[in-house]
Amino acid sequence: MDFQISARSIKEGKTVILYDEAAFSGVKKIAGKVAADIGAVFGKAPVAAALEDFSGEELSRIRYPILVGTIGCNILTKLETAGLLALHDVDGKREVYQHKVIGKLSAGLLLPQETSALVIAGSDKRGTVYGLFALSEKLGVSPFIDWLDVMPEKKTSFPISAKYEYTSKEPSVRFRGFFINDEWPAFGNWCNKRFGGFNAKCYEHVFELLLRLKGNYMWPAMWSAIFPNDGPGLANCELADELGVVMGMSHHEPCLRQGEEYRYLRGPKSIYGDAWNFLSNEKGITKFWEDGLIRSGKFENVITVGMRGEADTAIMGKEATLKDNIDLLRKVLKTQNKLIKKHVNKNLDEVPRMLALYKEVEPYFYGDEKTAGLMGDPELEGVTLMLCDDNFGNLRTVPTEKMRGHKGGYGMYYHFDYHGYPISYEWFNTSFLPKVWEQMTTAYDCGIKDLWIVNVGDIFSTEYPLAFFLDLAYDFDKWGTSNKNAAHEYTKLFVEKYFGTTLSAAQKKQVNELLLGYTRITSARRTEAMNDEVYAPFAYGETEALLARIEKLMNTTVKLYDTLSAA
Repeated sequence: MDFQISARSIKEGKTVILYDEAAFSGVKKIAGKVAADIGAVFGKAPVAAALEDFSGEELSRIRYPILVGTIGCNILTKLETAGLLALHDVDGKREVYQHKVIGKLSAGLLLPQETSALVIAGSDKRGTVYGLFALSEKLGVSPFIDWLDVMPEKKTSFPISAKYEYTSKEPSVRFRGFFINDEWPAFGNWCNKRFGGFNAKCYEHVFELLLRLKGNYMWPAMWSAIFPNDGPGLANCELADELGVVMGMSHHEPCLRQGEEYRYLRGPKSIYGDAWNFLSNEKGITKFWEDGLIRSGKFENVITVGMRGEADTAIMGKEATLKDNIDLLRKVLKTQNKLIKKHVNKNLDEVPRMLALYKEVEPYFYGDEKTAGLMGDPELEGVTLMLCDDNFGNLRTVPTEKMRGHKGGYGMYYHFDYHGYPISYEWFNTSFLPKVWEQMTTAYDCGIKDLWIVNVGDIFSTEYPLAFFLDLAYDFDKWGTSNKNAAHEYTKLFVEKYFGTTLSAAQKKQVNELLLGYTRITSARRTEAMNDEVYAPFAYGETEALLARIEKLMNTTVKLYDTLSAA
């Protein structure tokens, strides 16, 4: 018997979402969000609750249960024991889920009556979460339903074949996420005006966006926020851990403490001293790191190690030599590893750690012809080495074949937004997907597979490239090197998803050309960096050709805007 979700079956209590009472609390919360998604599609949301909470007539009405569980739970164990479910392709895997319709769920196994059931089985917490959100997408729900209020098309029913079975693959990149940076004014005002601060109420929406896009890792806002304190208290950290979001801190914020926090705690009488300087204030800085690990080390994190200067600057002054900086950083790493072993886990191999080779730190790793760098240093064993772009979307370096065997692997810090020297670009999305594809597939093919994170500024307006970045990291087989037209195909699918029934085929083609056309221009020269000396005014017709392209795009934009406004 086919499985079916319909407005009528939901209204009559025949379609419900069921999980074990002992299920992860984060899975229960996501099940509630998916129930709301179903409500957005069918006009009424099904009940999402523990199987143990149902009894009597309420239980006997159920005909189309959505059974949700993680490997080892009571529901899945009973189904597998009865021979209705085979979980060998899920068990022991990382962030994998299985969808399966059971056409005939025998009476008495889980419910008193015979039913058809849809099973969502996860290999772990995140696998179950991804499986739940995958059902929402199958029903036509956008990952941006909460973040951008993108509402799905209404349906009266949605049948799923009795033969339907799907098992996801392990994500291609282990840690995949984004960095909220340059968060003022948009994100900061949104948090403060809507939620009263950078607290768990606002971060619940951010975490939901990340998980719906199949990410799992995040660096929080850091200009004027303190993630472990603003929840209030540890509520931000606790919520991230509950939902399955792995937290980290930015490239210059080691041991789970933010730079903004030190600014508030420092002082002549502070136990942390009054200088962000490991030479003159080793005791105070060490205590600062230690307390951060004691406070937040119990959660799922990737711990940033190393040390840079305050506010994204170099660790030592201009008078210091390359060797001076390398020796100091080695001492810092040794101190941090001791603290992590003492307060997080005695086995450092079980603690995800990351050193960002960003800006001036890069030469400390490589050294030069006279000075040996930190490459191969014992203190970096098991540490993910995060390489970086040049802040403008161009990779600076990739691991050589000899380097790729490094225990801990490699990561990449990429930018869709940048605030800093020589010029910032923060206004709106200016990233060209084909270039993102070219750079990140190069990174992956050169062994950068353990951590991808992208600076999205305040998030707003970068949703389109962010979705592509995370999909590429999640399923490289589909969107990676083997698919030369991935960026164009993705843009076409993106347009179809959000304008499918609103615009004609010709108009959707125009939207596609707009997204790729304007970003090709802005990625060649970011909007804030444009001036009257960039393009030749007369030679080769360069300026005239560019202005003609812009004029054509603008005319198309106006026509499409008028069409959508009238719809």
